Amino acid sequence: MKRRSVMTNVLVAVLLIIILAAIFYAFKTHIVLFNSCYFSNETLAVNGSGPFCLPNNGVNIIINSSILSYYPNSTLAIHNQNVSALPFSFLNGKPLITIWNEPTSLSLDSYSFLTIPDTFKVHMDYNASVTTYFAVMTNQQYVNWVNTKTLKNNYVSLQTGKNISFWFNESTGCAGYVAIIESVSGSTVTISPDEKILYDPASSPTGACAG
Repeated sequence: MKRRSVMTNVLVAVLLIIILAAIFYAFKTHIVLFNSCYFSNETLAVNGSGPFCLPNNGVNIIINSSILSYYPNSTLAIHNQNVSALPFSFLNGKPLITIWNEPTSLSLDSYSFLTIPDTFKVHMDYNASVTTYFAVMTNQQYVNWVNTKTLKNNYVSLQTGKNISFWFNESTGCAGYVAIIESVSGSTVTISPDEKILYDPASSPTGACAG
């Protein structure tokens, strides 16, 4: 009898420890019941590494450069175990993500270099203090431009002005593009940007990668 009683007590203690650990984990991640979250303004999202409670107003979290939809108005991902959030919405059912909205100043005779991400359409929208170039280039065109400092034959698309609003769509199946922003006169310039990318992977190579 005593031996059974001891075993029973041990099993009960182990079970209680498991239950307490589960409760601690649930509150730590805001999850109190299956498929529910502690706070009313959060929604449960689950991936291979476990459940997460995320704000209902939508966030974008990137995991290993992948964007995966888990529930309406949000995407869930992790990059090097670091979680980050950016504003995003949907356009025609596809994630539209803000990637640059911090004002930037360029010094005399300098320029801003931007990469154009593969599988995305890019919408560049900015106001500048002086007239600027916004030029999308292939990688080789950029090398030529750096060496010659001439835009002639060294761009795929060129926009000029103080107020730029432009879609670039050839990168949905190609990782071969970059862009630059530069003052036309070479003077200092302040830029107030709102750059967004639309996830829209092409089924085959596009633009400079199609040839």
